[in-house]
Amino acid sequence: MKKRILVFSVDAMVYEDLEYLRTKPNFRAYLEGGSAVKRIRSIYPTVTYPNHVSMATGCYPDKTGVFSNYKFTTDSKEDTWQWFADSIQVKDIFTAAKQAGYQTAAIFWPVTGCHPDIDYLIDEYWMPEKDDTLKSAFTRVGSSPQMLEIIQKNEHRLARSYLKTGRKNFCVQPEVDNFLIGCAADIIREYAPEVVFVHSGCMDNIRHTKGAFGPWINPTLDLVDEQIGTLCHALEEIGQLENTDIFLVSDHGQLEIKRTIKLNALLADRGYITVNEKGKAVDYSAYCLSNAMSSLVYLKDSTNTELRNKLYEELCRLRDEGIYGFNAVYTREEIAQSEHLDGDFAFVLESDGYTSFSDSCKRPLIAQLDLSDFRFGKATHGYFPDKGPQPTLVAQGPHIKAGVEIERRSIVDEAPTYAKLLGAVLDDAQGTAIDEILQLD
Repeated sequence: MKKRILVFSVDAMVYEDLEYLRTKPNFRAYLEGGSAVKRIRSIYPTVTYPNHVSMATGCYPDKTGVFSNYKFTTDSKEDTWQWFADSIQVKDIFTAAKQAGYQTAAIFWPVTGCHPDIDYLIDEYWMPEKDDTLKSAFTRVGSSPQMLEIIQKNEHRLARSYLKTGRKNFCVQPEVDNFLIGCAADIIREYAPEVVFVHSGCMDNIRHTKGAFGPWINPTLDLVDEQIGTLCHALEEIGQLENTDIFLVSDHGQLEIKRTIKLNALLADRGYITVNEKGKAVDYSAYCLSNAMSSLVYLKDSTNTELRNKLYEELCRLRDEGIYGFNAVYTREEIAQSEHLDGDFAFVLESDGYTSFSDSCKRPLIAQLDLSDFRFGKATHGYFPDKGPQPTLVAQGPHIKAGVEIERRSIVDEAPTYAKLLGAVLDDAQGTAIDEILQLD
């Protein structure tokens, strides 16, 4: 009999959340008594898309090629999100599982658009084109006619504001989670794929909009418990719950922020960016792309050593002044060596721990907190992975040992664990399987 796994990623869930979640009925019914990694070390930057790529590949950004939620641009638009699987430069668990003979499903798992080896695919996608419909948008990112039927079947779960006005309000929480969990449960019931990956965003959203901790957290964890129940009830309905290894995982934590600083306004003041009368960049020699509590600094001409050296000295002076929101400047070479973060940027700026960064070039230097963008809410992420509350992993199933608790592992160890359990091969993985929790024949 083929092995089966369900990987449920609850974005921004942290170890501290487990104390309450362990009291809830579905967690207790389906996950209690298994094994856990108390704290998972994310990759840097601690943002959703790069981390979910690492969770699915076992590789760091220096190999995956995905080190931001966005592709680089000086004109931020929704369609610069890294929606599509062709951004990933290495083999992932979906391809490995498919090659090993499994049927695969991914529901709102980031960076899976048009993935050739996901049989049942509903990519995380915000319907960015004008006049998009559910059908047009999800066809664009690779959902089959069968998946479009499931999507349309669950459309009623979306927010009333979306149903009235269309794509403008598609991603309202918790309704969009209700939609995607409904889709996932229907895929399990109707097609019974052996490998299922699901990504929920309600915890991430509540922390961005209200803060990292507070009375709003437990009611959202109640919703997470309901989501666990919905997915596991679907497995029960097809008679596969006892044959399925279930993994509850997360990608990052969040920290409270007190301000948002426009680093590009500083660069514009110093002549690195030319702006028009509306404060938009029309040309640049250096430009910052925000990863929330870190920022990537790009050079238009990466071969210009004089510019690079001058900018590095300037950034270090700004860092040392201690008022501009960042307390570390890493060269590309330094961060590649220490954190396996590499790409076509020149520098990385790390937050002081309470400042997030905006891409805007327009003064004033300090921006108001903005709940419409995850980078500028009351709490956010993107910072160095050892800071703040940490994500966690809980596992239960026929091939999971009982009662094993590990203090810490890397997020790149997750995909090799799934691959080993399935008997699949991840040739490129930099992580290693968490053997301590596995119980294999």
